[in-house]
Formats: sequence, C-alpha cells, structure tokens
Amino acid sequence: MSKVQEKEVLFVIIPSIIIFFALSSAIVFFMLYFQKKKFQYAKEKGELEKQYAEQLLQSRLEMQEQTFDIISQEIHDNVGQILSLAKLQLSIAEQNETGNKPLITEIKGNVGNALTDLRDIAKSLSTSRIQELTLLQAVEQELQRIGKAGVLKCSVEVRGDEQQVAEQKKIIVFRIVQESLQNILKHAGASKINVGFDFLSQKLKITIEDDGVGFSSGENEKMETGLGLQNIVKRASLIMGEATIISAINSGTKIILIIPYV
Repeated sequence: MSKVQEKEVLFVIIPSIIIFFALSSAIVFFMLYFQKKKFQYAKEKGELEKQYAEQLLQSRLEMQEQTFDIISQEIHDNVGQILSLAKLQLSIAEQNETGNKPLITEIKGNVGNALTDLRDIAKSLSTSRIQELTLLQAVEQELQRIGKAGVLKCSVEVRGDEQQVAEQKKIIVFRIVQESLQNILKHAGASKINVGFDFLSQKLKITIEDDGVGFSSGENEKMETGLGLQNIVKRASLIMGEATIISAINSGTKIILIIPYV
C-alpha cells in the first residue's frame, strides 16, 4: 500500500473514531442526564405524595373536630330540649298523686325520640359506620336524619350507574356534604334540600341545593367566615376535586362538587 493510500485510509479512520467516541460520549451523557432527571422526578413525586397525605390527614382531623362541634350543638339544641321537657313532665307527674297515664306515655315517647336522635347523631359521627356504607347510602341516611324533624323536605336524585369513590376520599367527601347540609340548617332558612349524584365516567358530580335566603356573590366576608364555604372549596381541592358555589339573595344556594373516583 502506497503512502498516499495509507494517508487516505487514516483520513477516513481517524475522523470515524473521533465521531464514534463523540457519539458514544453524547449517548452516555444523555443517559446520565435523563437518569438524573428521572431520579429527581421520583424524589419530587415522593415529596408531593407525602405532602398530599399530610394535607389529607390534617383536613380529616379538622373536619372531625368541626363535626364534634356540630354534634355537640345539635345535642344541646335538639335532644337537650326534648329531655328538658321530659324532665318537666316527670316533675308534673310526681306532683300528681293520681297519676296521669297519657302524660307518662307522652314522656316515654319524648325520651324515646331523644334516644333515637342520639343514635342517629352517633351514626353520622362514626367513621367506621360510614366506611360500611357507600357514599350515596351515607348521604341518604344523613338526609333522612335531617328530614325526621319535619322542618325540611329532603330529596336525593341519582343519575348514572353508581361507582365507588376511593375509601379515604369517601370520608372527606361525606364530611364536605355534611358540613354543607349543616350550613343550610344554620343559615339558609330553607324548606327544601336536594342532593344530586351524577356518576360520570371518570368523576362524581354532587349538587347540593336549597331554596333558602341565599346571599350575594359579592359577600366575600360571609363566604369566608359566616358559612365557611371557603373551607369546602379548600377541602375539595385537597382530594384533587373542585367545589363551585352559586347563590343569589332570595334564590337559594347551590354547591357543586366534582370529585375524581380515585
């Protein structure tokens, strides 16, 4: 092989080797880079999941505390009044030497009603009890409890085939609905409550609507403090859902919850 041919061969081989090592280095660099990005992404995802779990736990604890307050107030306002009346009636019966069987029967009825109310309230508090039911069943039972007083007419509308919400989400969604119903009882002055369940393909849509006094959408202070509606919005966002509140003076209030099943 002549020197000219050797030079031509070297002229081809050397650049090829250089290109090969350059490409190899680039491939290794990009592999390491993407591996690093993958590790960083996994780390960030883990931190977000941890933060999300902590927020869910905190939200759940807050809602439980509020539920205890609601139940305490209900016992004081409702059951307490019935038992106070029963105590007064017993005092009257004691003073009446001849006895008054109709009055005693009425006392027994009042005490029985009080015990029933206590059991219903306890069921609405018990997390384990709620876990035994579907979300729809739990809400239906809560509306039945509210409707027993005869002050409000409660109804449920269901559209689509019922699908299950993830267990941890189910408890939080139920507490959101429960708080919404308590807001209606305390502030709305309503005569009707309608709760709608729309079982969509990927998400559950819950509509809670009353015919109460409503409020202006510009009443930000009332939304933030009086009715606690902003808490509903925040809690819905914690479980990757959203809450929309629509209201107008003398036109009632509608709360729309959109919650992914998982």
